[in-house]
Amino acid sequence: MSKNIIESNKSLVGKKTKKKVLSARFLEIEYQALKKRAKDAGVTLSKFTRAVLLSGKIVQRISKSDAETLRKLSGEANNLNQLARAANKEGFTHVAKDLVNLKAVIVNIINQLSHDWKSYEKSSF
Repeated sequence: MSKNIIESNKSLVGKKTKKKVLSARFLEIEYQALKKRAKDAGVTLSKFTRAVLLSGKIVQRISKSDAETLRKLSGEANNLNQLARAANKEGFTHVAKDLVNLKAVIVNIINQLSHDWKSYEKSSF
């Protein structure tokens, strides 16, 4: 967690008294990891947790339609495997046309994925 986020939260809060409490349960190993990250950031666990909760990014789970599209893509991987075996056995020229067609199918499937899935960036958690 960068100190910039933590410092910017200080300026937002100022000297106001915090009155609300949020409770969460953690496994011991999770709790120790949070304490270490707060210590590494040079802040209290409370300040660290507040900063993470206020600036953290939540990534939506994959939609049913995207899951179905990914299954289709997986199925095309099997077709690609079969074409690779045929190319090794009979030579590339025998499967070249099929490979071009398969590429078009795969590109079409990838284009069916939602924008969110294609531009997914891993969160820092």
